[in-house]
Amino acid sequence: MRATCEIIADLKDGKEVSYEELKMACLVQSSIIFFYQQDTKALLQGGLSADLTKRMEYSDPETSSEKMGIPSWYWKAIKKDPMEWLGPSHIPGTEQWEVMHNIHKNVYKKATET
Repeated sequence: MRATCEIIADLKDGKEVSYEELKMACLVQSSIIFFYQQDTKALLQGGLSADLTKRMEYSDPETSSEKMGIPSWYWKAIKKDPMEWLGPSHIPGTEQWEVMHNIHKNVYKKATET
């Protein structure tokens, strides 16, 4: 499969992409939003949390830019094949996803029962 950025570029250009590519690109974008939320929370808290986030995610000049707000994980996410970046445990329908999904459902069920 093509890289996420290629799929998104085609969508923005009005080109057709396959359902499978679209589905995988949406899952990557959903993960990206989650990671940005985590980074933003850490950066806004300041202190050690912000320092660690900057050092871990914004220190590689090849894959990140603090000035542009591009962390390394983002660069890697958009440049890879979505299925490769997500991994089987994050792709609905795979055996690994089923296992993790059931674990998450059980944790949620227990948390909401109390």
